[in-house]
Amino acid sequence: MGLRRRLLSVLLAVMGTAAVLAAPQAAAAIEPSRSVTGYFTDTPLPSPADTFQRLKSGESARSIGLTGGTGKATASAVHRTGPEGVRGVQHNVTVGEPVPPAGLAPRVVDDPQRTMTLAECKAHTANDASMWIASRFAMCESRWFAAEWSVNGKVVGFTQMTVSAIATVPAADSREIYFDYYFSDFYAAGTNAIDATLVGADPNYVTAPDNIALTQGGLDPGPRSVAQIKADPHFMVSRRAEPGQGLAPDDGVWAIWNMKFEPQWPAPWVETNPLAEWKFSSFGLRWDNSSYLPNYKPADVLHTGGASLSYNMSPLRYSTAATAEEQAVALHIEKAFTQPAGTQPVNPSKHVLGQSASKPLHRLQKGISQTHLNRYNANRREAVKVCTAVDPEYASKGLQCDEYPFASTYEGSARSIYEPGTPANNFSALAVDGGQNGKAGNQLAAYYDKSRIIDGENDEFYVVIIS
Repeated sequence: MGLRRRLLSVLLAVMGTAAVLAAPQAAAAIEPSRSVTGYFTDTPLPSPADTFQRLKSGESARSIGLTGGTGKATASAVHRTGPEGVRGVQHNVTVGEPVPPAGLAPRVVDDPQRTMTLAECKAHTANDASMWIASRFAMCESRWFAAEWSVNGKVVGFTQMTVSAIATVPAADSREIYFDYYFSDFYAAGTNAIDATLVGADPNYVTAPDNIALTQGGLDPGPRSVAQIKADPHFMVSRRAEPGQGLAPDDGVWAIWNMKFEPQWPAPWVETNPLAEWKFSSFGLRWDNSSYLPNYKPADVLHTGGASLSYNMSPLRYSTAATAEEQAVALHIEKAFTQPAGTQPVNPSKHVLGQSASKPLHRLQKGISQTHLNRYNANRREAVKVCTAVDPEYASKGLQCDEYPFASTYEGSARSIYEPGTPANNFSALAVDGGQNGKAGNQLAAYYDKSRIIDGENDEFYVVIIS
């Protein structure tokens, strides 16, 4: 029996040692499960603190508005211009309206906005629009990035920050497009590891023509922790397309610029949402070296032409105010918009184009070729026929024949001749004061130059009548 007792003692000792060795493994097996779910939204949440409380109470992220989708924005959509492949519709966009200097009547804006502050961007994207377009040379977007932090399936923390991107072309004689990115409105509550989270920037673009390399300026930062971002919340990159590689006749290059921010959550936090990146919408870009637009320098191959954002914004604005030097033309176009059946030539189903961004006009530059000049002259000829039929003596009275759509557009008076199948007599012609007609023509020419409107189907514009 003594031997049995000794063997039993040895066995119990071995079992005790095994239990001690196994204890750390058992402790590791019951380590709490830590998960994080990332979201983005293009409409700001009413209150991050309220969002945190609602998530802790069990309300779903979707019901709160954390879907990573387009949110509940109600602003309209705009179209990018350019060849197929770089066009597209962008939603949740608001567009700037002119603010005339004190004491002056509203009129066409000859100098589009070219700069934008972070405060301006955030003020215009704070409600129901993620994108704000001040002009063809200044626009911005804001997105709200959030994360829900959970332990064993229970929400224990919530974080959020705003990221704003401002795209500008500050100089009219430059091909450089700047992108300023700002991080702001940091919020963190409960248990989280947001300061240790790395955020990497991943810019990319597609071009038309294909595979054009854009020259880079500024700095694309590598992954930075949110703590580092808080200390330095701004970075800038720029891109330019060199002249001589675009599409004829304007040496046009188009691009879609994208930026993604990719969070890398620190261990032991594990991402549970398939959303592995925070995306921005796409900025549409364009470069041209048009011989009929400002800054054309054939002898300076590096600094010729200009850049813009490829949207059919901003519109040409004419004013009906009594003090407006283009009033007669503005009143004519207003009637063509609102009472088309009451204009000449007679056409009960008349609906002229160019009243909105969805039904735009396209510039016809008569100096490009003889074919362009012929079509421009045909537009004028068809309009003059109408004015002469109404009053053969109008010219002797100091009047000029005004036509809408403009003779310098493909939608002008002769469109049905050059494009069979389009409606005939879908224009308006009216004899108006010659001086005011000339002023309106000068404003149109200035608008073409200042907004860098190029010939043909790859660019668009429309007209707004203001009082």
